[in-house]
Amino acid sequence: MAEPEKFSKPGLIMALILGNLAFILFLYQTHILFYPLLIFVITLFIIIPYRNKSEMIKRLILLFVLVFIGWLLSFLGAAVIPFLMAFLIAYLLDPVVTQLKKFKIPRLLSSLILTLAFIGIVTLVAIFAFPAIFGQLNELSRTISSLVTTVSSYLETRKIYKVFESLGIKDSSLQQLIRREFVPEIKNLMTQIFNSLLTTMKSISGIGTQVLNTILIPIFTFYLLKDFNKLRALIKSILEKKDIKLLNDLHRINSIFKVYIGWQILASTIVGTVCVTVFSIFNVSYPVVLGVICAILNPIPYLGIIASMVLCSLTILLIEPDNLWSQIIIILTTISSMHFINAYFIEPNILGKKVGLHPVVLFAALFVFGALFGFVGLLIAVPCTAALMLFFDDWLKKMNDKLQIKPKADLP
Repeated sequence: MAEPEKFSKPGLIMALILGNLAFILFLYQTHILFYPLLIFVITLFIIIPYRNKSEMIKRLILLFVLVFIGWLLSFLGAAVIPFLMAFLIAYLLDPVVTQLKKFKIPRLLSSLILTLAFIGIVTLVAIFAFPAIFGQLNELSRTISSLVTTVSSYLETRKIYKVFESLGIKDSSLQQLIRREFVPEIKNLMTQIFNSLLTTMKSISGIGTQVLNTILIPIFTFYLLKDFNKLRALIKSILEKKDIKLLNDLHRINSIFKVYIGWQILASTIVGTVCVTVFSIFNVSYPVVLGVICAILNPIPYLGIIASMVLCSLTILLIEPDNLWSQIIIILTTISSMHFINAYFIEPNILGKKVGLHPVVLFAALFVFGALFGFVGLLIAVPCTAALMLFFDDWLKKMNDKLQIKPKADLP
């Protein structure tokens, strides 16, 4: 058998350089080089063989994988919503299935029961709540659109100058300045406020429609919930052999996320239900829509209560009902009461110190996550920051252990 031909080291290096250049040129000429998926695969193909030779390479691979997953989720967009929703539901219901197993109820049966219960709840909401929400949204949209048209028409007429003259503004140049500068700005500001309000409310209906129209979520939920223990055991078995510290960190992060997300969903449901009930009893306009707004904004610390009050009050001010001020008082009293009870009596007993963050850190997290990820960022800011603070506390403890200073001897 003939032995393989041996190449000199310079020749081998030259062959590698020319081969890589030819490969890159081919990718460039065919425009394949600009596909993110191909860049991801090529990069991993090159650096994975060196993962055990450098800790920095491991971190680079982890960072690259996380960034790629983030890009992939954003690229797929709405297509991944059923998978993410199903995983979230299975993640939150897994402890219930585990508890039912202690009563000798098979995991398959308990998963099926919980999935059917979820389908039943969504069906009841779709039958009784969604028609009211969509009806009130359409009516509110027509009211706001009519109001925008009326205000715009009024600003474009000369009636506005009579208002200026009644205030003592008779100078023609000043009136021209107001007409050219002030009036258009007022129109633009009002239009932006109304459009923002309509966009917020339409996004609420869009989310509801997306959840209602998909039939994949219950199917995915059932299969994920049925085998969630296997997925958890697989991750645990891999990390026990590879990185026990990462496994412990995941356990701590999991304890924060599961309690926080589960409680916020329950709290938002309670807040929304109470607000809708109270608003309906006291004949507040559009009670279902306003209650849904309060429920969606409830998980946002501090800013949620302010945004709920502003949006609900602004809605009432726009439509100008007969009992305008009494409705605003009812709205402000109900929202502040619910947030007070939640923040000072219920939430501390449920969450304890698991998500204890300093107010300055909390506000900074809200602004940063809100700027980066929008409304979703505001919802995930608290648990993500709490998880990051775990690593920060570990780092501080490690630094203190290294720099621990022995107490000085007492002076004579």
